[in-house]
Amino acid sequence: MNMNFNQFTQKMHPQIEETLTHGLASVSSNNELQAALEYATLAGGKRLRPLLTLAVLQSYHVNTQAYLKAASAVELIHSYSLIHDDLPIMDDDDLRRGQPTTHRKFGAAIALLAGDALQPLAFEWLLSAEHLSSQQKLALAQTLAQAAGVGGMVGGQVEDWQMTGRTPQVAELDQIHQKKTGALITYACQAGGIMANASLVEMQALIRFGQAFGFAFQLKDDLNDWQQDKGADKNAYPALIGFKATQERLKATVEQAQQAVAELVQVSQLDWELLKTSLAYFEDVMEN
Repeated sequence: MNMNFNQFTQKMHPQIEETLTHGLASVSSNNELQAALEYATLAGGKRLRPLLTLAVLQSYHVNTQAYLKAASAVELIHSYSLIHDDLPIMDDDDLRRGQPTTHRKFGAAIALLAGDALQPLAFEWLLSAEHLSSQQKLALAQTLAQAAGVGGMVGGQVEDWQMTGRTPQVAELDQIHQKKTGALITYACQAGGIMANASLVEMQALIRFGQAFGFAFQLKDDLNDWQQDKGADKNAYPALIGFKATQERLKATVEQAQQAVAELVQVSQLDWELLKTSLAYFEDVMEN
């Protein structure tokens, strides 16, 4: 019987954690930097991005064990972004995942440098990966650089920062989150396609799925935050368009992801149950 995404997560999440733990072990001879790298990256998390990459590989009947480290590289980028996002000069957050943020634990300088170190380490993991051709490694590195850089995550963060103190238009907020949140999630789906040698048509469908999933992820996050602390974030979707309208946007976005999965089934003749069932992640806030 085929696994659903929750079952797949239960199987693969511990393996991702082990891969990150082993991969980060003794990467720095500086004890304080080493401790900061491990503290920031191994403090828990959904590991959604590597899970999506591995789910795509599993759907292509590719051995996921061979690609765990390459699939987990994106989590280093994600961790670096969280370290920097929490810094006093940015959001100045005290807690992350229920623990003191990296700069509260190690100081701003070490936190900044730990984030700086994680970014090139992600590319080192990709470019040193076994079982990948040189062409695949270059494609992964280029795609990740684009997703993490000025046209993706960092660009979205800049636009978000520049929005401080004013109320954005909905279209502006869409663009910010498609970059800031969506770019790495889209990359995760592309990465699975690159590793599995997906066709151009399949890759286009994977990109559409990733874009829809990434935007839905942000909408759900805004809905959850609004339920916990109504009005706390004036630039969240529920504040701009209302809670019900945000739910409707989420439903429409999930439908776009479902359409992308249907296209994948049609063009590949494979079972995409893992991606299909990954969308159950959004059901709770769509029904409230």
